[in-house]
Amino acid sequence: MKVTITEIESLAPNVAAANNGRDLVNKNKFSNLRISSDGSLIWGECFGSGVSPYHCSADYTDENKPVFRCNCPSKQFPCKHSIGLLYAFEKGLQFTIAEIPEDITNKRDKIKKRIAKNEQEKLSIKDKVSKQSNKAKNIKSIVKKIELQLLGIEVAHKLLQNIVQMGLSGIDATTKQTVAGRIQELGNYHIEGIQLAFNQLLVELDYVKSDEYTDVINQLNYISALLKKSEEYLTSKKENPESDPELTSAIEEQTGYVWKLTDLMKYGLYEENAEIIQLSFNSYDNVGRKAFIDEGYWFNLKSGKIYKSKNYRPYKALWYIKEANSCFDVVQIPELFIYPGDVNPRARWDSQKLRLATNDDRKKVTNSAFADYAEVVKTAKLTVKNPLMDKNPVVLLRLNKAYIAGEHIVLEDEQGNKLTVIDLPEQQIYTETALKSILPGKCEDIVLTAMINNNIKTGIFSVTALSLIVSDKIIRLLY
Repeated sequence: MKVTITEIESLAPNVAAANNGRDLVNKNKFSNLRISSDGSLIWGECFGSGVSPYHCSADYTDENKPVFRCNCPSKQFPCKHSIGLLYAFEKGLQFTIAEIPEDITNKRDKIKKRIAKNEQEKLSIKDKVSKQSNKAKNIKSIVKKIELQLLGIEVAHKLLQNIVQMGLSGIDATTKQTVAGRIQELGNYHIEGIQLAFNQLLVELDYVKSDEYTDVINQLNYISALLKKSEEYLTSKKENPESDPELTSAIEEQTGYVWKLTDLMKYGLYEENAEIIQLSFNSYDNVGRKAFIDEGYWFNLKSGKIYKSKNYRPYKALWYIKEANSCFDVVQIPELFIYPGDVNPRARWDSQKLRLATNDDRKKVTNSAFADYAEVVKTAKLTVKNPLMDKNPVVLLRLNKAYIAGEHIVLEDEQGNKLTVIDLPEQQIYTETALKSILPGKCEDIVLTAMINNNIKTGIFSVTALSLIVSDKIIRLLY
């Protein structure tokens, strides 16, 4: 059984639980620490707020899916006592070899029986995919859903038209409340993505200052384009309900479709035995979705593509959903699933192992960076032309020269093409000050993870710094 600080932090439901678990060790709250002879189980007692100590354990029968148990009343899982137990083990506290308690042996047996039963009853994902391929689609059900979605889009068109006719400056608190009620009704039509876009419009209206409506107008344009594209796509789908979904864009998800893993595998949107390394990580508040989003950008060491991962934590369920964390190791994934998208498609995975990142891994990252910034500008122009594409794609830039011009850092490639580095408040990213403490200076063998931004307000094309990659480390600028 091997436990690292990185693994502990990844297992903790949030930063607070990790910190509280570490504090329990520092305050000597643990006693009677035990370990099984095969090293697969550790357990002990931890003094908390109650009169009697809590009994906690960490079961590593399956190293990829450790099981934590504790008799404390906490709703967080793993609780701070279980996390603290791992910190105690990692720190090297004395664990005495002992027989596994009978109650844990019984629970292990129940788990084994349940796993065996599940394996017998369920097909593997690949078998399910094969079965789905041979299974006739329920055409009537598909058409019925599409008709409902098209009806919802018609309702959304009318809502958008009414908002425009009101005039943005004429939308007061009472009007917003009425609009919010009509937006809620869109949830009846299986067009959750469109509903979310309208909710974001209300958020942009709340942030309007000094009659500056640029962001509101941008969101209106996005909704208009989304409705038009969704209507065209669903109308075509209705005419040919057996056709495959759109795989080169995120229109299915933008409309509101929830992809299943079996669907992604069916259309080849997955990779076996993938290895990815995290370039940057950020956690921010998305008011429109009413959730916190933990967002990571990852480099695929085999394909050279950059993916993004998103962990949604709705306000109402913050206590129950595990907070994602930064990762500095290489993540080894048996099956990596990739959602349809554009420059940085979303990816997800269910199980993983970690290994230490090497200089060779980082070299693969730096070797894939853009040396010609003109190519980056071309990428950005594509996103401007298509309002449904990601407006802030992430790319890797090879640094040649960096200097300060006015208030900002300017990057220059060997051909003399320039890019200005600016913070991105809309994405809650403020890294320019941190970058100035490192650059300008020697830029040899340095690569920048950068988020592209084409600011319609100012007309300035810029990039926002996320991290620096050098031969022996990745320097995170976001925390």
